[in-house]
Amino acid sequence: AAHYAALTERYGKPCYARRDMPVTAAGRAAIGKLAPADLKLDTLAGEPVTAVLTRAPGDGNGIGGLKVLTDNGWFAVRPSGTEDICKVYAESLRDEAHLARIQRDAQELVEAVLAKA
Repeated sequence: AAHYAALTERYGKPCYARRDMPVTAAGRAAIGKLAPADLKLDTLAGEPVTAVLTRAPGDGNGIGGLKVLTDNGWFAVRPSGTEDICKVYAESLRDEAHLARIQRDAQELVEAVLAKA
């Protein structure tokens, strides 16, 4: 616990959240087919995007959605296989306010994809 406290004091406390967004079956399909080239996203929460992934870096398997990374945070979006929702996961390595910005940018991206679906 002491080591963790020292690390979070030095680098900030990571914050994580998951939100479920209602989507139609067509919306789930559109989210499931997203490719990095489909995004027009250069920044996330005011930071440059460092990677957009649809495959796991370790083994190359599909992640069933899309993950967007920066140096200080990320979000991932995946359609549910059983419900009319998409799951939006987000983490900030800074603080809750930064996490809220990541979530807002992620939601805007999902809404743009759904508007085209």
